[in-house]
Amino acid sequence: PSPEADPRTLIRRLYFDLTGLPPTPEEVDAFVRDFPASPSQQERQREKIRAVIDKLLASPHYGERWGRYWLDLARYVDETASWLEKTSGSHLYRDWVVKAFNRNQPFDQFSTPSTGSPRGSVSAT
Repeated sequence: PSPEADPRTLIRRLYFDLTGLPPTPEEVDAFVRDFPASPSQQERQREKIRAVIDKLLASPHYGERWGRYWLDLARYVDETASWLEKTSGSHLYRDWVVKAFNRNQPFDQFSTPSTGSPRGSVSAT
């Protein structure tokens, strides 16, 4: 197995994995400063890691990052070629997908409206 990551590397991995964005230098410094260095304080280390994960999962950037994969699969585009029909309302679908990821909407509730099923409809809320 690989060795455990140091706190600076760990927080950067968490940020990039969950939001796709780097942490600010202040966030890195605060995490490293407050992270227990002793392996005997493993429970406190886990608590610090959980707190960062919870913060990132509550961030709107989480939905932006992970919703992008769904939008790619759905072949979402903000704008089409000028000779095709305009997609002026397409941003509503994008916003709905991002919000659904941020709400942790169950897949069965998410997939029904987004696939065009008559059982549900897409709204911007």
